[in-house]
Amino acid sequence: MRRPVRVVVVGGGAAGVIAAATVLRESGGTPLDVRIVERGPTVGPGLAYGTQETLHLLNNYAGRMSAFEDEPAHLVRWCHRRGEVVGPDTFLPRHVYGAYLADLLDEEVPAGSRVSRLRGEVVGIDDSGTDYSVTLASGAQLPADLVVLALGNPPPRDLPGIRTAARAYAPNPWAADLADRARRGSRVLLVGTGLTTVDVAAALANAHHDVEMVAVSRHGLLPLRHLDHPPQAAGLPALPAASVAGALADARTALDGADGDWRGVVETVKAGANTQWAAWSYTEQQRFLRHAARHWEIARHRMAPAMADIVEGLVLDGRLRVARLDDVDVSSFDLVVNCTGPAPAATTGWNPVVDGLAARGLLRPGPHGLGLDVAPDGRLLDEAGVPARALHVVGAARRGVEWEVAAVPDLRRQARAVAATLRPVTSSPVGSPLGAMAG
Repeated sequence: MRRPVRVVVVGGGAAGVIAAATVLRESGGTPLDVRIVERGPTVGPGLAYGTQETLHLLNNYAGRMSAFEDEPAHLVRWCHRRGEVVGPDTFLPRHVYGAYLADLLDEEVPAGSRVSRLRGEVVGIDDSGTDYSVTLASGAQLPADLVVLALGNPPPRDLPGIRTAARAYAPNPWAADLADRARRGSRVLLVGTGLTTVDVAAALANAHHDVEMVAVSRHGLLPLRHLDHPPQAAGLPALPAASVAGALADARTALDGADGDWRGVVETVKAGANTQWAAWSYTEQQRFLRHAARHWEIARHRMAPAMADIVEGLVLDGRLRVARLDDVDVSSFDLVVNCTGPAPAATTGWNPVVDGLAARGLLRPGPHGLGLDVAPDGRLLDEAGVPARALHVVGAARRGVEWEVAAVPDLRRQARAVAATLRPVTSSPVGSPLGAMAG
């Protein structure tokens, strides 16, 4: 008798679902038993795509958001089957993409394999040397040959000084009662000026037409606008630059030949961003973080045109103002909302798995404290730098080892690397774990 390879995916958001669907699709005939453990009621949407606010759009074109790199029209075809009028250039509502992810697994289960969704919280992972045991808060234990940590993002960084000074403080920008807390005619301070702030500002303005908002950050820069149609990539040198200054010089040269279409240059830089990041020394990476990261983020993570119209209208009407934090009195606002973005994945207290593995020396913070440290193939590194046998990290927690880690194309790439560890494996006899599978 043969048994399937047992895969446990910790986290049922976009990273977990894309990882699970990819290993099922690319199993190469190896039967799999895939279990996805998710704390929330639904596997698929996660925090990123769980919003029901119709104003909240994807910040990328539908033709780029397929769960499968080799089938770019997969999402668009799924929309057509639902009767949605969608093309590859459409910016879909995020809740529609969440529904797509929720449906994804049902059509990707090959004969001999199975997939199950379990609601619960993983509190521990143990490695016997031959297989893993994944422990849930309920006390249940799941045996596994391969574990995928798809943890998503921690909550926003704590802002103790701002929290203390605020009359009312909302630590979670996605809280269901946020619009009720803002109230009509209130003054709201949004701490942060990224895409989270854009979403919150649009939702609050839609709920209360007389709300006054100020968004603050160190740089005071909002995300830039997408074109209505995907830009064409512009040329850059094939080899990465040895310094941040060199990379900026290459980008300026490319801009001079791009007829003013800076977005095409961004597309090219994005495609090679992780290669460029890896080519820099630690010192150069630090220089990028200090001087260029925010400017890159607003150009790389752009607003959908419809959302940009809303935000620009709010600014023109005086309902949204952008400032620097030092220029405002926090205590003068009726509500302060933390829109700063997630804390690093290695932060303690947000996830029992992270806390437990860290306490036992089985993980360490990654470079610059931005995420977890992982091997080039995505396996978790312990405090001594030794890679786990078959414990892989997918998604935002890889930030620092790589730079581009959390967008759907990045998740697809990471998921395929996990799937590649299964391809040489044939299903094993019952009772014979795949101890050497990823060693």
